Amino acid sequence: MLPYSPWLAWLIPIIGSLSVPIIAKINGKLRDWLSFTFVATSSIFTFSMLPDVFNGRSAELQVQWIPYFNLSYGVLIDPLSVFMASLVSFIGALIMLYSIGYMAHEEGLTRYYFFMLLFIGGMIGLVMANNFFQLYIFWEIVGLCSYALIGFWYKKPEAARAGMKAFIVTRIGDVCLLLGILILYLNTGQLTFSAVRNSASPLSASLLTTVALLFFGGAIGKSAQVPLFVWLPDAMEGPTTVSALIHAATMVKAGVYLVARTAIVFPSLSSEYLLAVAGVGAVTAFMAATMALATFDIKRVLAYSTISQIGYMMFSLGLGTSGGWLASQFHLMSHALFKALLFLCAGAVIHVTGTRDMRQMGGLKRYMPVTYVTFIIGALSLSGVPPFNGFWSKDLILEECFKLGGYMGSFLFFVGTSTAIITVAYAIRMTALTFMGEEPNLLKGKKLCEAPNVMTVPLIVLASTCVASGFLQPYFIGFMSQILPRANE
Repeated sequence: MLPYSPWLAWLIPIIGSLSVPIIAKINGKLRDWLSFTFVATSSIFTFSMLPDVFNGRSAELQVQWIPYFNLSYGVLIDPLSVFMASLVSFIGALIMLYSIGYMAHEEGLTRYYFFMLLFIGGMIGLVMANNFFQLYIFWEIVGLCSYALIGFWYKKPEAARAGMKAFIVTRIGDVCLLLGILILYLNTGQLTFSAVRNSASPLSASLLTTVALLFFGGAIGKSAQVPLFVWLPDAMEGPTTVSALIHAATMVKAGVYLVARTAIVFPSLSSEYLLAVAGVGAVTAFMAATMALATFDIKRVLAYSTISQIGYMMFSLGLGTSGGWLASQFHLMSHALFKALLFLCAGAVIHVTGTRDMRQMGGLKRYMPVTYVTFIIGALSLSGVPPFNGFWSKDLILEECFKLGGYMGSFLFFVGTSTAIITVAYAIRMTALTFMGEEPNLLKGKKLCEAPNVMTVPLIVLASTCVASGFLQPYFIGFMSQILPRANE
């Protein structure tokens, strides 16, 4: 591990965001490339922690802040936090590189890079936090950045409304999370994960269920689950790079992380709580998949797809088994990689065609071969076709549902399988409308060509990971399993 890695992993992007306005006054191109460099450097520090954690060397570093209230700030180095931080920084770096080409001719780029860096730094800080108070601070930073970036083109009424809608709807979940944290603190006097888990005055069963459900309410808002999913499709009014970051590595994954962390901090969760998590996830997965099948806006298709795939992760966590927990985290990684790829491919198509309506696309495979091939890989991963990563992670979730058996396991297996079939249908439809056939009259006469290298390189890297990461399943399971015995200490 590099010195001070747990701190520098999230401090570098945040400090970088504060320096962006100064750098912009020197040179715009320098601002763009340094913004990418800040996130790439952060990824070096996050990846440097992986070998130590893989070898079982987890740690918790903290500094006392307000002793009277027993509040501290610190970082947690364990498989879940380091895995999430590495994923956020890796995908964040690729999106920042892609942004250099995609956003080149936009106005307000200093504001854009400021909030993108703060967004990435905030998300890494959230997953590295060792206590609920610090987690909540970064949770709110992530929410603020999403509002600013979704409404980046604020002169468009639709974008301004979408940003405000995201802010207001997710506030409902944020209030739930805050209430849960307050109840936890008032009853235990602790907010640090390890102290809460080992508290001398543990919560009663009913109070524990209440706190866990309030935390889940926060996750429903951030991860766009039923009934608070309505903000995410409208969030597509923001730049495609913002959409990719929200869907693949930050905002919507924060809720899944919170539910996964809750299962570690509170290992004895009630059946009522697990039923709520599984039920919401199952309903969301199926419903959002059907919505994706009925829209023609390529970004909205991907948005509904994200809502559906997050549903898979939630109902896998709702199984209440170690296998279900591990399967959800493996699908989180798979989804992050193929959804980032699909959004960036969609961005390249929109960049060239000037439209998001798939009915006005078609025939693009001959003009954009790299984008076409990488999009196919992303669509196959989304569809769960072997040997791509989506196959291995979805298969693992369905296997855990089958193992659970009973009414709940059978129901979730049926929902998961049905949703997978619908997913294949909308993935084929999306690919065919965008790339197959002849280009429509609206595109004839336009200069159709492949996106610049700074945009295609991230596509190739992500496509490669979609192929390779599925075969890492045994190593991933072994790595993440280290955290599970601690839940029963």
